[in-house]
Formats: sequence, C-alpha cells, structure tokens
Amino acid sequence: MTSSPRPGPVVWEIAAHLRLESDTHVGAARNPGDHVVRGDADLHLDRDPRTGLPRVRATTLAGIMRHELAARTGDPGRVRALFGSSGAHRDVPQSTGALDLDDARTVLPEGAAVAIRTGTRVDPATGTVHPGRVWRWEVLPAGTLLTAHLRLRCPAPADEPRLLALLLTAVTGLEGHGPGARLGARTGRGFGAVAAVRWTAARHDLSGEDGWLAYHGRTWAQRWAAEPPSDAATRLARALDRELRAHGRHPAAADLAARSDTGDHRHRAELRLTLAAGERPAPPPGPPPGRAQGDPRPVPLMLGDLPAADRAGEADRAHRHRPVPDGPHGVRIAPLLGDTALYSLFKRIGARLVRDAAERWGAPPEHGRDWHAHWWGADTPPAASRVRLRSAPVLSGGAPLTTTRLTVDALFGDAVDGHLFTADLYCGGTAEAVLDISEPDDAVLGLLTLVVRELATVPFETLGAGTGGGNGRLTATRARVSIRTGGSAHTVDLITALFDPESGEAATARGWLAALRTALTAEGPGEGTR
Repeated sequence: MTSSPRPGPVVWEIAAHLRLESDTHVGAARNPGDHVVRGDADLHLDRDPRTGLPRVRATTLAGIMRHELAARTGDPGRVRALFGSSGAHRDVPQSTGALDLDDARTVLPEGAAVAIRTGTRVDPATGTVHPGRVWRWEVLPAGTLLTAHLRLRCPAPADEPRLLALLLTAVTGLEGHGPGARLGARTGRGFGAVAAVRWTAARHDLSGEDGWLAYHGRTWAQRWAAEPPSDAATRLARALDRELRAHGRHPAAADLAARSDTGDHRHRAELRLTLAAGERPAPPPGPPPGRAQGDPRPVPLMLGDLPAADRAGEADRAHRHRPVPDGPHGVRIAPLLGDTALYSLFKRIGARLVRDAAERWGAPPEHGRDWHAHWWGADTPPAASRVRLRSAPVLSGGAPLTTTRLTVDALFGDAVDGHLFTADLYCGGTAEAVLDISEPDDAVLGLLTLVVRELATVPFETLGAGTGGGNGRLTATRARVSIRTGGSAHTVDLITALFDPESGEAATARGWLAALRTALTAEGPGEGTR
C-alpha cells in the first residue's frame, strides 16, 4: 500500500493598490548622488536608483503591517508567524516569517508632480516659527498610487485559513478601519494617510507540475503588472474568498471567515470636530443662552503658500491648496484647513489651559508641563505625541477672497513706497478634523473637553497669518469623542456636555475634569484616572 503524497507548499500572490490620502514624505535612508534627484531640497524622497522614481521600501510597508497586527492582537506569537523574528531576544529564536514583500512603485496623479515644500518648526507656546528652523523637503502629493506586491507562503493547504486571517488583520489599517495606516514622516500632523483602493489575489499550488510552472514560468513584468484587472476587489477578504472558492476550497473559505473577526484590542479614543472658519456673533442682550446661537460669521484664512501659476504675477501669496483624492483615481485641488498649523493650534490651546488650570489649583508648573508633554510630545527631552491629527482637513464651502494691503509709515501716516501686498485668502467654509488619542485616560479627555469649549465659544487662539487683522478664527460647531476598548465603544457629544449642564454628557465631562485636576496635582505626569 502506497502512502499518499505529502501536500506541497501553497503560495498566495497578492497585490495591494494603495492611494495616498494626504501629502507624504518617505525619506531616503542615505543621500548619495545616484540615489536622489539633485535639487535644492534638504530632505529627499527615497527613490529607485535605476529609474529615479519615488518608491516605498518593503521594510516600511512590513513595519506598518507588523505594528497593526501587534496592536490589534497583542500576541507576539501571531506576529512572529507572519513576519518572523530577528532573534535579537535571547528567549525568541530567529525565524523566517510566512510573508515577504517587494518595494512599492509609485505613479503620480495626472498633472501632479513631486513638490518641494518649505517646512518650519513652530513654537507651540507662541505660535511663531523658531528662528532658523526652516527647511525644504520633497513631498509626494495626495492621489499618488502605489502598487505593493506580497507573497504569503503556506507550508500546507491546512495552514491557509490561519495565515490568511493574520494577513487580513495586518492590513486592516490599510483598508481604512480605525485610525488607519500612516506612511512616512510627520504622521502625527496629518501627513502620510494611505488607503487600499483595490486588491488582487492569486493562489498557486506548487505541489504539481502545472502549478509550479504557472507560478515560476512568468516574467517580472507579468508578476508586477501595475494595472489591476477590472474584477479586482476593494477588500482583501473578498479577493481571498473568491480565489479560495475558485480552487474548490470552500471549507477553507468558511474557516477564514470565522477566523477573520479578531476584533481590535487597543484602547483608544477619537475626537471628531466640525470646524468652521468663522466666529460667533455677539450674543443678544439679556441672560446668556443655554447654547451657542447663530451660525459662525465667515472670516478669512491665510496659511501661506505660493500662488497658483495663473496668479503668479498678480498675487504675492495665497492660502494653501493641495491635491486631494476625488473618485477612485482622480484628484482635485482644494483648500486645506492646515496640518502642522492646525495641530500646533490644538497643542497651543491645550498648553495654555493646562498652565492656567495648574495655577488655579495650586499645582507646581513643572507638573503641568510634564503632563502636557506626556500627551502632546516635546522637543526636550524628545517625546512622541499620543495625540495625533488623522489627516489634513479639507475645507468645503466658503469662497476665495483677494485683498490688497499696504504698509503705513507709523511716523507720517502715509503709505511706504514698494510695500504693497496682494494675497489670495480663503473665506469661510467648514472642515472635518479627527484627533486620535492612544491609550487615553479620563484626564486627557477632560483637557480635550476644555479645548472644545474654547473653540465652541470664544477662541483666544487663531490659525495662520494675518491674525491681528481678524484672520484665522475657528469655531467648533460639532464635537463627539468616542472611547473604544476592544469591541466596545462609548460616544459623548461634547457640545451637549458644554451647553446642557443637566445632561448625562455633562456629568461625564465633569468626571473627566475632576480626573484632570487629580493628574495635574499628582506627583508625576501619568497619574490620571485610567
């Protein structure tokens, strides 16, 4: 009696067609002359040395997916099964993972090019640029398409559901669930948002001659086809299920569906704000209303940028416009509410509120500074931020506004020759902003409630340039914070909490403020109620 042949390995070939949802900078590891395009930028994009085109390294993509899998499952064993182990820890032997990737190639949107932008370091305390902290860097525009190729090797067909389920969890951030995946630098300021728009999958059984030749008997051009077929799926789970059933693996498809619902074990919060470029009208005479009255009055915004090509000879500067995704493959140019400037506004408001609260409650000033740095990051000593802007908000509504200003001599009261400036501002409009908070406690939720209170009533801080002339006032018209732990979520409407003191939301907010007081008067920055 002859024994049945041992099942051969199975290889899954998967292509992820990704799109940048916001500006992105993926820097080069080194800058030799053959690795970058020569120019006047200080920070260059990573490029393929053969073609000179921007690329995203396989190690970068693997790191994003590894982090997502580890954060969602909290299980190092699952991470090692998919990505292997370097053997750096004595108790964990070196191993090879089941997944490997290729560098992702980029295709710029039609009519767009790699931009060279000017970056600055803003002092959160004053809202001004640190002297000398200015640099120029290359940026991939939103709408850029990336094609990433993955190969998942399964020792036997019985291993497919388990390994495919781990892969589905690892790419969850790329499919836009939760905070989503972030790529490159300055991701806490809204840069680097990326999302999958199409998936293709092909299953190869290498146990037989036909399967082996079908996998190996192809050119690299055939393997790395940039354009997805018309029947490509928009979710990886759908593409895998379809391929399994096409190969008669119906039980494996059912097993994969059962394993895929792993949930999200992270403790996080997200604050969703609707921000209007405007200010509240003066309240009517009489007792103060229980809720803010009237729509915000539109005000101009100026986040300085070079004017568009057709305005280069007529305007000296313009409000910032950027490419944003429009449809599956297109982009449009739209005004932004800001990225670094908006994040700096939130950070600056929070720092002032913490300083004032610590003074009122008799807490040492250094406790307030340390607690604020614990959440918002700091330069000295370097500390990462636990509060992050998900992406740069896009303004909708509103209208462009051109203004001409001159400089008046303070002594004689007449115009100074040659000091005439024309600016293309943007007036009014609203934008949706999302802040993600990692491992939040009640104290930081109390601070966010105070930030929303200021933006919903009479904000003291402003955004952008020209603030002395009334520019840059933002008003929060909607604010909801969702606290998520595992599979459960609890949402609090902060506008209701602020303007309806008898509501359940207000009671919750008062508990958060009590925790903020405890945190600021405690001995260390991390002593709030968790």
